[in-house]
Amino acid sequence: MLKMLAFALFSQLTQPPSVLPLHSPLRRAAVDLIGRGYCVWGEFMNLTAVLMALIELQTDPMVSIETKKAIAQSGNLPGTGNKERLAAAATVRAAYQASILIANNKPQHSINSLSKEILTFKCDVEAGLTIQTLSPFPSSYHSVLDKGRYPIYLLVQNVIEKAKQRDLSAILVKIVEIILFCIDTEQFKTRSLSDLVPSLTRNPMIDYCGTTQQVAVGSAEGLVHIFDIKAGKCTPLHAHNGPTSAVTMAPNGRTLLTYSEREGKVTIWQSSSGILSLMSSSGTLRLVRTIDLQPQVSLETNHKLTHFKWEGTRSVSLYQMNGTKKTFTV
Repeated sequence: MLKMLAFALFSQLTQPPSVLPLHSPLRRAAVDLIGRGYCVWGEFMNLTAVLMALIELQTDPMVSIETKKAIAQSGNLPGTGNKERLAAAATVRAAYQASILIANNKPQHSINSLSKEILTFKCDVEAGLTIQTLSPFPSSYHSVLDKGRYPIYLLVQNVIEKAKQRDLSAILVKIVEIILFCIDTEQFKTRSLSDLVPSLTRNPMIDYCGTTQQVAVGSAEGLVHIFDIKAGKCTPLHAHNGPTSAVTMAPNGRTLLTYSEREGKVTIWQSSSGILSLMSSSGTLRLVRTIDLQPQVSLETNHKLTHFKWEGTRSVSLYQMNGTKKTFTV
């Protein structure tokens, strides 16, 4: 019975407009039921296909960015407008709310799904393939991804705010990959990552350097991924033999510090060129110092207390989960 219901709801979601009007109450009802009941019949649905269909509904050009922002912030629809535009806004709201419910119910699966499709999209673009070339293949979501950057950005931002720290740590690198895919890199010339995604930079496993336009992201595998926004590349750095708990970059971009609670170790990396990338032509990034501390078992409620803070141009403090403070000179 559930399988049949899931099939019927998905069919209503994906019916072409020639069969079912795009903004019909029936389609909105199906969207609403999919979102509210995904924990029940989600196992009978293809998560990627559902998310892509919901994202595509949110790309309707009849609904302005301002209206979409209002929907994301308060859930309110515009008070005025012609009947067709109001119906379109109602569909966008239903699709947005359903995608949020699904992502909050399955944060890791949702992020992994989006990350996989975006990676495929980027690889095809680098290979010189275009959306037009790929259009005969129905399994390709390239057009949806290209148009749906803003809805995807809103979806991921909600995951960041709602997911638990232990869930985020496993998908944080993929979250940053998706966010950087959604944001126009030109914005980084005048704004920082904390301006664009405030909730992201509050995580101690992430730091942004405005001087070099690079993002350092710790991972549960002990790696630190360094995203070079201008170059559009990511370099993994093996920093620890346990999960990375906190990272920080010097304001000039020449020093990187990482910390692992479980391993009980701080590593200090430096680059004379000011580019923290193993892929730089100079290849000057090097490990200059390791500092052994007492290993600690991270408690989710205390995780936010573990973080680095620069006290000056050469002095940085590590605030640990047990309330202690360690200061280092670099």
